[in-house]
Amino acid sequence: MTAAHLSPAERRAYPRQRVFKRVKALFLNRSVIDCVMRDVSVGGARLACRQAALFPDRFQLVVMNEREMRDVRVAWRGIDEIGVQFTSPPRKALHLLL
Repeated sequence: MTAAHLSPAERRAYPRQRVFKRVKALFLNRSVIDCVMRDVSVGGARLACRQAALFPDRFQLVVMNEREMRDVRVAWRGIDEIGVQFTSPPRKALHLLL
């Protein structure tokens, strides 16, 4: 069976854990959009966000409760959901958004 015939869950490199975490998407133009992280793995996450289809290909993600920030790359897009791949290790987010 080819990769095109596999379901999205079967194509994932890492298993995902269901979560419900408040996150903020930070863009280079300094705009911020509140989102909810729905599931997470070692390599990435699924986010529920308004207008997710309009997000840039790369942005920063702040996980509010953990006070951590990561650089991310868009892996897939939906209307109100987006899948991201982590492109940096987590680092402390100690700025005004928290």
